[in-house]
Amino acid sequence: MMPAPDLSMSERLAWAQWWAFPWKSAHEDWRAADKHPAINALYRTGVLATSTLAGIAPCLPPAPHPAVLRLVLASTEQRNLLLALIHSTFSPASAAPLSEEHQQWCTRLSKALPPDMLLPHDDPLQLLRSWVKPATWQRLRLRFPYERVLEMEKRTLSFENGHSRLNTLWQAVVWRITATTHDHLPPDRQGDQ
Repeated sequence: MMPAPDLSMSERLAWAQWWAFPWKSAHEDWRAADKHPAINALYRTGVLATSTLAGIAPCLPPAPHPAVLRLVLASTEQRNLLLALIHSTFSPASAAPLSEEHQQWCTRLSKALPPDMLLPHDDPLQLLRSWVKPATWQRLRLRFPYERVLEMEKRTLSFENGHSRLNTLWQAVVWRITATTHDHLPPDRQGDQ
């Protein structure tokens, strides 16, 4: 992933702030007092995390990749749509219903990707974990439900020579979630926001 030089100063600042304080945008499961009191305390106080906290090693942030930056800054609704799009792209029969426009988009995308990239029982987060650098994943994983992340991390997917396909997949899906609004959700799911 090569970073684009056209990011604004505010986007670069947002990246640096997220990198330094990833727990501020952590999924509520990670902040539950009974599971991770240290993260909850850090969230309230804004103190710098130690290397042992939630598996986050302190390091300088890499240059932001536009698609990763947009994913990092995505709303909960957008992240849920992202995972639904990935699931529907590889396992349309078992995926939750999407709008017809999203479903057609997933069908077209699936034709450009090998169908075995994600098997029906695999979590789309595995593809995300394989796409981003490990230091980025350490922080990004906090944006998703705690139990789901831990369960997914028990398994590892291997992509030999598949990084360009992962890059194509994630750039397309991140573009899709940031270019659309809630109008594309099925009517029965629009109230879930």
